Amino acid sequence: MTRPCALPPIVCGVDASYVVPLRALMSSLVTTHAYDHGDLRLIVLHDQLPEDARAEILRHARQIGLSTQLRAVPAAPVRGPVSGWVSEAVYLRLSIAEVIGDERVVLYLDADTLVLRSLRPLLRHQLGGAPLGAVRDPQNPVLGRGIALPGWDRLGLVAGREYFNSGVMLIDLTVCRERGLFERARRFLAEHPGHARFWDQDALNWAAEDTWLRLDRQWNTFVLSPLASQPGFVHHAEEVMPLATLLDDESRAAVLHFAGPHKPWKPGYPAGALADLYQQHLPATTGDPR
Repeated sequence: MTRPCALPPIVCGVDASYVVPLRALMSSLVTTHAYDHGDLRLIVLHDQLPEDARAEILRHARQIGLSTQLRAVPAAPVRGPVSGWVSEAVYLRLSIAEVIGDERVVLYLDADTLVLRSLRPLLRHQLGGAPLGAVRDPQNPVLGRGIALPGWDRLGLVAGREYFNSGVMLIDLTVCRERGLFERARRFLAEHPGHARFWDQDALNWAAEDTWLRLDRQWNTFVLSPLASQPGFVHHAEEVMPLATLLDDESRAAVLHFAGPHKPWKPGYPAGALADLYQQHLPATTGDPR
């Protein structure tokens, strides 16, 4: 039974390809909460994660002293379109309400994040009846200024509606169940797969019907400075969310999000301070220096 004053758990969803970044995230949690990480709880959702990968996660959790549970999604996870650098693991979060029935509120974090400041203020944040709290997507902050939810106008949505990134979400599971939010998201994927450019994220934005609570950008700060000077980089929303503002955000981030196809645990990621910061968490997770 959950203690009355316990902090909400942190939830991630992974497949075998994201075990290394998950362990880096776990290390950052303990490093940031050096004196109070005993209050943190991590729940990892998975679908048939190999036994050696499960053992790797739990072994690391014991080594760093982070309370960690693995929970298998009992039925086949949502099947939706995938592309680029993602797998169907992105849809595991749509099973949160069913798999985690013993909690009212959870904090979902993508595995490609690092925690740099205490999560206590966010974990204690009141949602005020909203189903979830999230941060506007920095590169797709509103419909019509970005590439999210293609064909949004044909879905009856209006230009300028704010759009959130699903990589960090404070979720009231009770409200989500009452409103059928995750069911609506799954139905969207089944009925409108051509509108799901950003997978579960597009579905959740559709399902939330603009009733989500806006969180400060520090809780989901995209790492853009290593990528902004690379060939092919495009920022679609300069008029709404200037790139210079987003780059400034990196210095005050509580949660850094290495979103997109370029990942700091893979070869070829641009060198720099943020790549070095990420690497600091990798030796303990991989068992070798690099």
